[in-house]
Amino acid sequence: MKLIALLLFFSLVSSRSAPYRVIDLYDSSGNAVAYIDDYVSDRVIYLWDGKPVAYLYQSFTGTDVFGFNGKHLGWFEDGKLRDNDGYLIAATKEAIGRITYGETLKGVKDTPPEKKYHEQPPVKPYFSDTWSSGVLRDYLLQGTDN
Repeated sequence: MKLIALLLFFSLVSSRSAPYRVIDLYDSSGNAVAYIDDYVSDRVIYLWDGKPVAYLYQSFTGTDVFGFNGKHLGWFEDGKLRDNDGYLIAATKEAIGRITYGETLKGVKDTPPEKKYHEQPPVKPYFSDTWSSGVLRDYLLQGTDN
């Protein structure tokens, strides 16, 4: 009887837990640089070393990317992260369509800072499949205060 009660308890606990996944992001060279911790509503973007730099915000026009400093960085749609000019700056392994590298152990995640009031997103540009000339790490660091 105790075994049945224990199994029932664990099945209830596991069925109520929220879906959890990590979405790795790669730069134009196919190097793993960042990832999205897609846990419930947090949806934080971390650099590979564990530094939180941005978050995803679902709006009526799509999924915006904001830095914790409130700066609009771009959009994340269909596994592709695009900058404010519409150029690719990162993509998932599935969306990148090429060999990827650098999938080493991720660093310990730092606690995300408090989200500052975010600026109004710019008008969404035409999305291009051309890669931005920017460096992904530097681009994401624009969302931090330091």
